[in-house]
Amino acid sequence: MISSLACLLASPGALAQPPEPRERLVTVEMTPTARAQIAVWAESADGRRFATLLLTAATGTRGIANRPGATQMNSGFRWPYGRRLGVLPVWAHRRLAAGAEPFPQVVFQSRIEGHASRSTDDYSVDHYYCLSFNVERSRREWLDAVSCASVFNSDKGRYLTERDVAAGYAEPFERDGRAMMRRLDIGSPYPPRRDVHRCDSSGCYDHPDVARFAEDARRRMPEIDAVTRATPPGEAPLEIVWEVPSDWPAGTTHLYVEVNTEGDYNANWNDTRMPTPSGPTGQWDYWALNYGYPYRGQPSVVWRLDLDLERAGRAAVTAPVGYGDVDGLDGRIRPMDGTISDDPAAHPGSGADRLRHGPDGSRVRAQVVVTRLCESAEPPPECSMRCDAETACPTGFLCGPEGRCVGMCDLEAPPGVIEQFEVRPHRDVKQSHHWAHLSFLVPASLRPVRRYDVRVATHPIVDEESFMRAMPAQAATIDSVELRVPTDGAAGSRVEIDFGGLVPQTRYFVGMRAVDACNDAGPIATAELTTTEIHFTTVSPCFVATAAYGSPLDARIGVLRRLRDRHLAPTAPGRALIGLYETVGPHLAALVASHPSLRSVARSLLEPVVAIAEELLDAPPPGS
Repeated sequence: MISSLACLLASPGALAQPPEPRERLVTVEMTPTARAQIAVWAESADGRRFATLLLTAATGTRGIANRPGATQMNSGFRWPYGRRLGVLPVWAHRRLAAGAEPFPQVVFQSRIEGHASRSTDDYSVDHYYCLSFNVERSRREWLDAVSCASVFNSDKGRYLTERDVAAGYAEPFERDGRAMMRRLDIGSPYPPRRDVHRCDSSGCYDHPDVARFAEDARRRMPEIDAVTRATPPGEAPLEIVWEVPSDWPAGTTHLYVEVNTEGDYNANWNDTRMPTPSGPTGQWDYWALNYGYPYRGQPSVVWRLDLDLERAGRAAVTAPVGYGDVDGLDGRIRPMDGTISDDPAAHPGSGADRLRHGPDGSRVRAQVVVTRLCESAEPPPECSMRCDAETACPTGFLCGPEGRCVGMCDLEAPPGVIEQFEVRPHRDVKQSHHWAHLSFLVPASLRPVRRYDVRVATHPIVDEESFMRAMPAQAATIDSVELRVPTDGAAGSRVEIDFGGLVPQTRYFVGMRAVDACNDAGPIATAELTTTEIHFTTVSPCFVATAAYGSPLDARIGVLRRLRDRHLAPTAPGRALIGLYETVGPHLAALVASHPSLRSVARSLLEPVVAIAEELLDAPPPGS
């Protein structure tokens, strides 16, 4: 069917110019488990060339490994602080070893690196990261059952300076049972956040460096927009396509895949061996010690395949070649030594099973596709076959412009335009502030459509550059996972799907294009969307009240929250009061939570406030 269509559309005279030479293609396939952080890269045999093929968004966009906070600080659902140096350390350090420039190191503006709570005005609204102020719900077992509060303010940090380094700027750190202050370098092997803009309104306190995060990351890693993808859905196949540069060195190319999962405990790597750090008094504050969980488990696991890019063929591997440093201090690959789990029956999704076995038993598979197949020294016999509208080419070949069969990827024949592309707020009013609905007609394509690239931005999408700088679209779920648009529709059929990860009352520009089996991308279709206000929110924390009543779900906390949102937040004095409370509230809450007698006192003091709030909320609005 496809071959017949190809012959019809690519009959003699259909292409005025012969196809331009294409690069070799390498496809890489794997099936990761949920929440897997992944880096895929290639290294030439002589060590002179390094190419990143994929980097998941937690590292490439959200800056999880280069942000404020000590690297061993606890974690939790969308935890905002703690540079996770051990997330993908082999990729990060080997990239530097190949000659890449380090990224600027990000630290807190004025807090100690081991302090999670605010001590100064250093915050702005954070639309992604948050903290759970319920102790139990910040634990590891709640990762799949919680969501962020409606509003959270975080410190986005600043760059470490030469003066800081000269003064011995350090973070609390523990290794082999010994506590120390580990000095920080001026540079980091990981990029900073690229999903934030420096705030420019009153009541926010971003450092000027925040405005430089995204461009500084792009300058040091120009391909970062193209290779960064949202976290893949768990248990779903993942494919990466690499167009090999024409000047890539001949000989064997080493393909690496590094995968990590936070909190992946086993008998050798767990919270007993690597607990929440304690350290000397003052290095860690109450919130860093008592909220969240010790996230370090089994370190990153690395697979390697050796490829000959000069000839078509397949390669596959099952066993990892080794693992990285759990704290990310170096890029050395440690040989597998029995401490990493590799038993899918007893420990599914753990250790080496972060990548599932494929149908052939392998965990990583790669295929080299040599383009310009019919121009090779020994072309296959199919290249001599004639074709036209009545005579189709064999499977794997297309009808070329001269009426002869050519290799599937020999032609530059991208998919067509996506028609009737529309986006609109989600039909459920309770979700319309952060989810949206996407609709389009499947474009015509000579080759099968392999995927749809959907990107979302607050800047207009007018060309390839602005499209690539937009964020990859996310699925409409609590977890931040990649949007997978179905590709099995016939040309002209309609596809409808929801997507998420949006911010309330924000104007978005959405771009979409089809990409075929040979990595040819079609034209970019665009649409606009403005999300609604919040009609329904998850519970946001009231620090002292939560500590006093024991749960953020207590009805009295709901009353105080509505008082804040309806009567304080709309006014400048009210916002100033909220800001003051958010500065001192965590410290008071920590004191209240640690002393049962103070909880009783706090409840007594809050009862009249709750009663007044109820009266105000029941009163008719002014002028009614």
